[in-house]
Amino acid sequence: MRNTKILKAGILLALSLGLFMSGCQKEEESSGAMSETVLDVAVETTTVTTTSFTRKRAYVGNVSAAKQVKVIPLATERILEFPWENGDFVEKDAVIALIRNEVNKKGLEAFNAQIRSVDAQLKAAQRELARVKSMYESNIVSRQQYDQASDGVTTLQATKQQLLATQEQTKLSLNYAKVIAPISGVISNKSAEVGDIASSAMPLCILNDMETLKVTLNVNEEDTPYLKLGKEVSLRFDAYPGQEFTAHITRIMPYVNASSRTNTVEAEFKNERVASTNQYKFKPGMYSRAELSLETTNDAIVIPPKAAILDPELLAQQKLGQTLRRVYVLQPDMTAKAVDIEVGEYSGNVLEVLKGLKNGDKLIVRGQHALKDGDRVHEVNSGNTAVANVQPSAAEPVPAPAAENIPAPQDTPAAAAVVEPAKAPVEGS
Repeated sequence: MRNTKILKAGILLALSLGLFMSGCQKEEESSGAMSETVLDVAVETTTVTTTSFTRKRAYVGNVSAAKQVKVIPLATERILEFPWENGDFVEKDAVIALIRNEVNKKGLEAFNAQIRSVDAQLKAAQRELARVKSMYESNIVSRQQYDQASDGVTTLQATKQQLLATQEQTKLSLNYAKVIAPISGVISNKSAEVGDIASSAMPLCILNDMETLKVTLNVNEEDTPYLKLGKEVSLRFDAYPGQEFTAHITRIMPYVNASSRTNTVEAEFKNERVASTNQYKFKPGMYSRAELSLETTNDAIVIPPKAAILDPELLAQQKLGQTLRRVYVLQPDMTAKAVDIEVGEYSGNVLEVLKGLKNGDKLIVRGQHALKDGDRVHEVNSGNTAVANVQPSAAEPVPAPAAENIPAPQDTPAAAAVVEPAKAPVEGS
């Protein structure tokens, strides 16, 4: 009985050793087979289609008042009143400053006195003319005496007209003592105070029309053919992030700056007041980002920018004005083909493709950074995996996605677990 137990124990030990050695050999063979297998790469794709694409150009611009008037005094005398400060709003026809004008006042009084004197002389001369005329008609006086009396009246009338004209000129000069606002606006650049001597060589201040503002852009020479009056310009301001405002081109300079090769363009937009502060929303001197639409292509090919790869080799091949990128296109045999494309401009969240892709191409938009030309892939789009129509042989395990590739979405089924071979039953167990 004891010998039988010893014999059974020996048999069990031999079987266990055999199974262990067999398992090790199979594991080594399986490991060797896996090391020689190239795993498929999980990728996401999208189908290339044509669409309408508008080329846009971004510029920076400075905001200023559409109307700026320099307030220049016409009288050269001491300033008596100047109650306004920078930032004050002045209505049209309001008195901005009052300048002393004593010389013109005294001159006006003198002219008034001279006119009264001439009026008295003229009345006497007219009475004398009437008397001489009556005597001349009665042949009492000569023709010469009559002409002398008539010339005296004419001379006094001319003198009065000259004095009246000078009087009006003096009145006009006297009015220059009041500096009137030519437009409604906000005062800036105030350069004088009460007590200073006003001069026509120096503006007292500048009036800015805050109701309408303009942004000045320096447009590249190549974009000038697309400019036209009334064209919309989209504006963005750092002071109001996430908001977009619209201006319209009101002036296109008929010349290009010879040094910068740019065309100066002005676009105007309406200002508005903030209800809570009663202050204007936009202010001259602000910085603006402007976007100008150029041309629209109805059958353009566009792709997501993330699909394009920047390759150093392509950068060396680029010509002047050319931008090259690399993308991967899924082939019918489920391999990835590297394609070099020429791209145009960005617009929103798409990139224009000028050469290299066609309508219907299946573009790899995720996982392409781990690829090289000819790699075998499988699609992972919205949880559906399209595997290449290549069945592995019975001796080869089904390859799982490589760990270093971009992970599939969470709802993608996990890779199938490797089923270990069932152990043979041990006799007598």
